[in-house]
Amino acid sequence: MVWEKQTMKTRHISVGILSGLFFFISCTNAPESDEAKTTEAKEVNKDKTGETWKLDISESTVAWVGTKVTGYHSGNVPLKSGEIIVNNGEVTGGKFVMDVNNMNVSGPNPKDTGTNNKLLRHLKSDAFFDIAKHPEGTFELTGVQAYKGAAIKDTIDPRQEGIGKYKVLNPTHLVSGNLTLRGVTKNIEFPANITVSGNAAQATAKFNIDRKQWGIIYPGAPDDLIRDEVHLGIFIKAIK
Repeated sequence: MVWEKQTMKTRHISVGILSGLFFFISCTNAPESDEAKTTEAKEVNKDKTGETWKLDISESTVAWVGTKVTGYHSGNVPLKSGEIIVNNGEVTGGKFVMDVNNMNVSGPNPKDTGTNNKLLRHLKSDAFFDIAKHPEGTFELTGVQAYKGAAIKDTIDPRQEGIGKYKVLNPTHLVSGNLTLRGVTKNIEFPANITVSGNAAQATAKFNIDRKQWGIIYPGAPDDLIRDEVHLGIFIKAIK
């Protein structure tokens, strides 16, 4: 899944999720990407000063890529609502709500609705996201600071054909926030590209997380084990 909409005329916020089309010669690993640093949930500063900008959910999304020994699956999680806080042209806080109940499976073959719907039912079951109890997920910012790391090198896995980029190559900020899935909250930290211009803000982030940290521990079939790492590509746009 690939998203990279960035214009100088808009202010967008994105914390990331991408996907691309894979063709694997042998067993499938998670996309080579930044690994989100995962720790226990952190306190959110509720006293942030600044303006509250609403998320444009029609242009914001979370994409995912899950892999297993024999292949991969990909899809999107729509957003229900969200907002960011902007102070003097800088994003200082924010939160968005993911509509996990209405997630979809689109890859590797969007036309294979039978296989995709079968997987979707499994993802919604208590083996994965347990939608009956946890129909939503959330991400709430706990910190945004200037990115001070070196430029990130993009690498292409020779087994992947037509792959999109799975890293933010020009990160501007290091973002941390509390991610809640399946009723479990962990803090994650990752690079992101954030721009604020005029009346809009946007951000893009691409990283891998370990699903088991959120209690998603289903291993898969003995001869087709599911990888623990799940790739997320987040693109978020907010309007003043």
